[in-house]
Amino acid sequence: MKKWRKVLKTGFSFGIGLLAVLMVSGPAFAGGLLEGWTGDVFAGYNQSGGNTDKGSGSISAQAAKKWEKSTFTLKGSAFYSQSNNKMDGQKWDALSKYSYDFGKDDLWFNFYQVLVDHDYFADIDYRVTPATGLGYHLSRTEDWTWDVDAGLGYRITRHRIDTAADDEDPTVLLHTFMKKKVLENAFLSEDLTVYPGLSSGAGVQTRSETVFSNPLSKDLDLEVKYIIDHNTEPSAGKKKTDTQFVVGLKYKF
Repeated sequence: MKKWRKVLKTGFSFGIGLLAVLMVSGPAFAGGLLEGWTGDVFAGYNQSGGNTDKGSGSISAQAAKKWEKSTFTLKGSAFYSQSNNKMDGQKWDALSKYSYDFGKDDLWFNFYQVLVDHDYFADIDYRVTPATGLGYHLSRTEDWTWDVDAGLGYRITRHRIDTAADDEDPTVLLHTFMKKKVLENAFLSEDLTVYPGLSSGAGVQTRSETVFSNPLSKDLDLEVKYIIDHNTEPSAGKKKTDTQFVVGLKYKF
């Protein structure tokens, strides 16, 4: 339990810290920072027994503040699992992102973001990836959303094991987000990010999060997530691909 609390605390400290800094600046944002924020909190848990006593938990949260042409977003997630009272999965990530719409019909946007993540069993103590670039809103309707963006970043990796070589590499960022209304009120979304390293041997990192969301009430959704993390150049002895299948509830605010 202590390890689980530590994972949650560390995973969200980056985003919460940024939010606290912005809150004390108060007057700099017309109408006050807390006005106009929207977001959600997701929690999922699975427990199995019998020959193998296995449990896993996943939580995530996001909040966004929108102005006339710009948006500031904070996102964070954490995952923990254990089998027969022994930890076999621990990872978290936190993202802060600012984007500004411009051009004809405000279809273009620029963005500035910082991603911080940790993956215990992939030997990643922490990885920091600041990036900036341009994007385009292909669709922005209630039933169909599609954004594409690309940019340049710098990836700083510190491994959990001291003998592993730490990395610092420039990287490209390729990203797309799609959300489509299906059935009567449900939504299917795909959030895909690819980081091709620009240095020799840096490899390509890919993250895909596919979500089916079905409303249970005005503020509560049932969600099913399938998450893929792939690294073409993992640490020695580590697998290239990790997957998560999570079912849980999402509360919207």
